[in-house]
Amino acid sequence: MSYRQGLEKYRDLDEDQILGALTEEEIKMLEDELLELDPDNAILPAGMRQKDQTKKTPTGPFNRDVLLAHLEKQANDTKDRDDLVPFTGEKRGKIWVPKQKAIDPVLESVTLEPELEEALANASDAELCDIAAILGMHTLMSNQQYYEARGTTTIVNKEGLDSIIKPTQYKPVPDEPNSTNVEETLERVKNNDPELQEINLNNIKDIPVPILKAYVEALKTNTYVKKFSIVGTRSNDPVAFVSGGGR
Repeated sequence: MSYRQGLEKYRDLDEDQILGALTEEEIKMLEDELLELDPDNAILPAGMRQKDQTKKTPTGPFNRDVLLAHLEKQANDTKDRDDLVPFTGEKRGKIWVPKQKAIDPVLESVTLEPELEEALANASDAELCDIAAILGMHTLMSNQQYYEARGTTTIVNKEGLDSIIKPTQYKPVPDEPNSTNVEETLERVKNNDPELQEINLNNIKDIPVPILKAYVEALKTNTYVKKFSIVGTRSNDPVAFVSGGGR
């Protein structure tokens, strides 16, 4: 018999008749089982968070606001406990004193020759930076300006002290042109030149694909070439197919 069919016998039961046949003790047990309790709710009193374990009658109806007012009044009326050891204000231990920073001694004024004082007084910021480079005071100019000033007799720093915070402009350096003669090198490969052991065709972008295939075919019979570089050329799948043994 299935579970649904087993429930059919309870469909026509008279609940009132069953409850009327229960004793007072059985009804009390049923009420305790059906009572919705919330044990995690700290706002509710203990009697509403768990089953009633006593037979005592309640002292009065539950009123949360009245209960909070009573607890607050009880807390205010309770005197603070006296300290077991009175506070005397006595200081113990060493008082922290910050370390004094070392003060650099003041440099005495330097007396220069009148001609030198006049030259420095009338010098521009750019000229002062070049003098600083000669004296080794690198913080007044960039490294590039310093080394340029060391190698020339003219004023290199045209911007003066403002050049300290300006970075050197980045200038990309193009790759050096490849000077390999493609046709001549191909003939040397075909002739199995013993002095030709390395072929560099890198970055020669105008080499036709048939020429690259001819290089690969010639290398199959060459016995001296050890390195063959074709980076940045028109090398493609057909060239790779020929190098792998195809045609």
